[in-house]
Amino acid sequence: ASEKNKTTKPIVLFLDEIHRFNKAQQDFLLPFVESGKITLIGATTENPSFEIIPPLLSRCRVFVLKEHSPEDIAKIIDRAT
Repeated sequence: ASEKNKTTKPIVLFLDEIHRFNKAQQDFLLPFVESGKITLIGATTENPSFEIIPPLLSRCRVFVLKEHSPEDIAKIIDRAT
């Protein structure tokens, strides 16, 4: 089959503990993220500004997730019942 006839599905790559990847491993991901061949989702408990290389971080959108308060959890449970 020719390359034109092949369909490519989007690739979503989820990396838990992305802060454990060294610079070379993060550098390896960069061309795939830049080209759009992969959508990278990285999870970390560390500050990404200190743990992720700047070229990769600049191509990411950072979301900070915070713990729910007991009141928030009660509202969620109330809505679910």
